[in-house]
Amino acid sequence: MGKTYSVNLWGSDPALDNDDCWTGADFATRKEAEVAYKNPTPHFYAGAMGKVVFVELDGPDVNAKRRVAADRKPVRDLTWRNEMAMEAGMLYGCDGYNEVMGY
Repeated sequence: MGKTYSVNLWGSDPALDNDDCWTGADFATRKEAEVAYKNPTPHFYAGAMGKVVFVELDGPDVNAKRRVAADRKPVRDLTWRNEMAMEAGMLYGCDGYNEVMGY
């Protein structure tokens, strides 16, 4: 079974003509995707990126988006934190990397 649903984290409204999708995850079932859509914090680390983010749920029978306040608590999964730190480092240099890692 393929992963047909995705939840994406955006820095601005995805309806705008932009390219600032920070990260995303794919899910096999709509139920799994809805869990991540309703509570994105365990799946993504957005705290270092801004105070407000957009979460989008997309699949064959659903397309929803909502605006949420970014949680500044670090994610326990170090792999995601490292990934987000590398992306922040590419965008904002050493300061961005260090902020995500908490240095």
